[in-house]
Amino acid sequence: MCAAATALAACGGLQSALGPNPAPARASSLPLRDAKSGCPDAHCIIVGNGPGFYNSPGDLLFFAEDANKNARPVGEIAGPKTQLTFVTGVAMDVQNELYATNWHPDSIMVYAAGARGNVAPVRTIAGSATKLREPDGIALDASGNLYIANQKSSRITVYTADANGNAAPVREIGGKKTGLHYPWGVALDSDSNLYVANRLGNSVTVYASSQKGNATPMRTIAGSDTKLTNPTGIALDSSGYLYVVNSEPSVVLIYAPGASGDVSPVRSLTAYLYSPLGIALDSAGRAYVSNGDADDPPFVTIEEAGSKRKLAVRTIEGTKTMLQIPFGITVR
Repeated sequence: MCAAATALAACGGLQSALGPNPAPARASSLPLRDAKSGCPDAHCIIVGNGPGFYNSPGDLLFFAEDANKNARPVGEIAGPKTQLTFVTGVAMDVQNELYATNWHPDSIMVYAAGARGNVAPVRTIAGSATKLREPDGIALDASGNLYIANQKSSRITVYTADANGNAAPVREIGGKKTGLHYPWGVALDSDSNLYVANRLGNSVTVYASSQKGNATPMRTIAGSDTKLTNPTGIALDSSGYLYVVNSEPSVVLIYAPGASGDVSPVRSLTAYLYSPLGIALDSAGRAYVSNGDADDPPFVTIEEAGSKRKLAVRTIEGTKTMLQIPFGITVR
């Protein structure tokens, strides 16, 4: 079995399985819904649905916050106008504008609040000046600045809130001193310090809000006691606890605020996880984890805050969900 998180390198890449080019985005198969139907954007589970194999393109799926089992999405952004092909990261700003990273071609799409169906993005960040190289994780600070993990170049690129077109980053972090090694997930704390999960580095590196260039991290979590192996998704709760998804073995590791060095996690989530990739936390502390790879059925696991259950509280899985390879996930 070759999980999606390792397929990009160890198994020859998802691109080879998809063929030379991802298929053009399909038209939405769901009824077109306006912002008032289905779940309001502020009360949704939104999944960045990576491309299925056999050249099925990616899209964005919206689930009601109480979705369970074989639940049909209440909304979808899909179709040729969307320019979505290989969706990886997903995030939403305070105005409910929705951001999605395309792994191929290198780009970021921004959709208006309430957008559904076969709609064009209101902004697209793409072009050689952007320095996007297989963008994946995505995070927004309080001012709307956009932080992107670029896997292929092992760099973080930062863009202004109104960036559009072939826009150059206003800040970059990259170089040997940074410890970045195939960065996947990114997250920001309340002080805009940046946390990065390095999949091939088996580490989490943390940078101050002012750091740029070939900067040494202010903290690094790495070593055998951390149990980090193939970390992908990353998130912070309101108390500063750090949640890191390990894609193989399948576990979510939780570290104390300020954790640094070869430190053990204070807790872990293992209930009903298989090749997990992305993670999001809601205001109540529930964890939402996207799971699935090319060989196994995709699903989303929802776990209550502080839970030590061996079984997940609930899952979203089944043919009606339209999940393919769920990468990024966000909740509001």
